[in-house]
Amino acid sequence: MQHYLRYLAICLMLLIGTHRVAIAEGQAQVDQIFALFDSGEAMTRESIEQNLSLLEKLISSDDVERIEKLNLLKCWNQPFETEEDVLHSLQHIEQTMAQIPPNASPHFLTDFTLCHAWFLQQKGDINGAMSGYTKSIQSAYEHEDIRLIADARSLRGALYSYIGDFSEALDDLVTAQGLYESLNLTGWANVNLADIATSFRRYGDPESAIKYYNKLKEFYSQKGNKEQVANVTSDIGIALDEMGEHERAIESFRFSYQYFKEHKYPLIAAINATNIAYSLIQLNRLNEAETYLKEAAQEITDKEPSAYSFMKLFMAKIRYQQGRYQEALDELAAAEIAFRVMHNDRGLIQLLQLKSDIHAAMGDLPSAYQELQQFIALTKKVDDSSSAHQTTELKVKFDTSWIESENKRLLDNQKLKEQELALLEKNKSLQLIILLLTGCILAIVSLFAYKQVHRNRHLQTIALTDYLTQLPNRRHIYAQAELYFQQAIKQKTPFSVIIFDADHFKKINDNFGHEIGDQALLTIAQASQALTADRNLIGRIGGEEFLILLPNTNAERVWELAHELQTLITRYGAINLPVELKLTVSAGVATLNTELGKQDDSFARLLKRADNALYDAKNAGRNCVKAAKMAD
Repeated sequence: MQHYLRYLAICLMLLIGTHRVAIAEGQAQVDQIFALFDSGEAMTRESIEQNLSLLEKLISSDDVERIEKLNLLKCWNQPFETEEDVLHSLQHIEQTMAQIPPNASPHFLTDFTLCHAWFLQQKGDINGAMSGYTKSIQSAYEHEDIRLIADARSLRGALYSYIGDFSEALDDLVTAQGLYESLNLTGWANVNLADIATSFRRYGDPESAIKYYNKLKEFYSQKGNKEQVANVTSDIGIALDEMGEHERAIESFRFSYQYFKEHKYPLIAAINATNIAYSLIQLNRLNEAETYLKEAAQEITDKEPSAYSFMKLFMAKIRYQQGRYQEALDELAAAEIAFRVMHNDRGLIQLLQLKSDIHAAMGDLPSAYQELQQFIALTKKVDDSSSAHQTTELKVKFDTSWIESENKRLLDNQKLKEQELALLEKNKSLQLIILLLTGCILAIVSLFAYKQVHRNRHLQTIALTDYLTQLPNRRHIYAQAELYFQQAIKQKTPFSVIIFDADHFKKINDNFGHEIGDQALLTIAQASQALTADRNLIGRIGGEEFLILLPNTNAERVWELAHELQTLITRYGAINLPVELKLTVSAGVATLNTELGKQDDSFARLLKRADNALYDAKNAGRNCVKAAKMAD
C-alpha cells in the first residue's frame, strides 16, 4: 500500500512539473512573439495574422497584462492599406475604446489613444491625430513610460515634419531617437531615423537626407528586408529630385514602383508612379508623365489626400505646359482641397505659384496678383518656421548631451527610483556646461541667421529670374513696370514700352532644334541688353515674347529704339546663329498718354495697347514695328 501511495505521489509530482514546464514554455513563446513585434522588424500581413492567432491560443484568460498587450497589438496591426481598411479599423478601435474597463492600466489607455490617433492620421484627420499624440505624450510622461514617450514623440515628430513645422519635428524625433537607442530597439530607431532624414530633405538639405537614407538602405539590405529597401529607395528618389538629379530619381522610383507592383501593393505603387511623373515633368517628358499619372489615378482617390493632392498638382503642371489652362485650374481646385485637409503648406506654396502663373497666362492679372500675394504670405510663414528650425538644429548639434542625460534619467527612474537625486546632480553639471556653451551658440546663431538671409535673397533672385536668359521673368518685370508707371503718372513724365517676339519661332525649333531655339532667345536677350544699359528694364514674359520698359522716353524716341532693336537682333543673329537662319522680330510700342480724357488708367491698359500693336505688326507680315493707337 505504501509502495502504491509513493508511486501515486511521484506521478502527481511529475504531472504538476510537466504542467508547469508546459506553462513556462508557453509563456516563453508568448514573450518571444511580443519581442518580435516590439523590435519593429517588418512582417507580412500573413505572418502578423498567424502570430496574433497563436497569441490568442497561448495566453491564459486570467493573464491580464498579456491580454492587454495582445489587444494593443491587434489595434496597431489592423489593415490600413485602403481607405475602406482605415475606416473599418477606426470603427473597430472606437468600439473597443468605449468598452475599456475602468481598471485598465495607464500603459494600455495611453497606447490605445496613440493607436487611435495614428489611424486618424491615416484617415486625413490631422487635427485629431495631433491632439491624440499630444495627449498620449502627456500621459506617458506622467507615468514615466519611456517606450510610449519614444513612440508618441516619434509619431508626432513625423506629423510635424509633414506639415512643415521642422522645429517641433526635430525636437520630437531627436528625443525619440535617443530613447529608442537607449532601449536597444534598433528597428524602431531606424524607422525614426528615416523620419529625421525626411525632415532634413523637406527643410532643403537633401544631401544630409540621402546620407541617412543610404545607411538605412544598407542596413535593410543586410537584413534581407526588401520591402524596406524599396521604401527607402523611394525616399532617396525624392531627395534626388530636390537636388535636380531627375534621371537618377526616376531610376529610384521605378525600382520601388516595380517592387510594390509585383508584390500587390497597388496604392504604394501608384504613389511611386506619381513620383516618377514629377521627375518626368521636370525633364519636360510630358506624355510619359501623363501616362503614369493616369495609371496612378486608378488607385489614388480623394480619400488618400496626401497622395491625391500631389497627383492633381502634377497633372495641373502638365495641363499648364500644354496650354490647357482651364483644365489645369480644375486639377488645382481638387489639389487645394486635399492640401488644406492635410495642412500641407509646402504643397500649397507650389500650388499658389502655379495658379498665379496660369491666371497670368490667361490674362487674368487681378487673380494672378491675388494668388501671388497668398504665395508670398504662405512662403513667409514657412520661412519663419525654417528660422525656428535653425535654433532646433543648434540644439541637435550642441544639446545632445542634455537630451541623452534626460533620456537616461527616465530609464533609470523606471529601473530604480532611488537614483533620482544622483541624476539631478548630473543634470546640474550638464546645465553648467550648457551655460558655458551659450556664448558659442549665440555666435553660431548669428552666423546661421546671416546665412539664412543670404540664402533667402538668393532664392528670391531665382524666383524672379528667367532660367534661360537670366533676365527678369514675367512677375518681376510686371512689378517693375507698375512702379515706373506710377512714377510717370505722379511726375507727369513720359513712359514707353516695347513688346516684341521672335518671328516664326516654332519653325526655328522644328527646323533647327530646341538648342538653336534657345540660342535664338539668348541672342534676343543679348541684343536687348545692348540697347539698354539696365538689364532690369528687360523681361521675358512668354516663350519667345519679351518686354522692354523705357522710363522718360517719348513716343518718337521709342519708335527709333524699336527699329534699333531690330537692327541689333539681326546683327547678333548673324554672329551667333547658323547662316541659313535669319532671326527677325515683330514689335509693338506704346507710350503713356496723360492728356486729359485720354489717360491710361493702369499699366495693364498701356500693356494691352502695346500688345495690340504687336498683333498689328504680325498681321502686317512680321519683321516690322507698329505703334499703339492713342488711348481713348
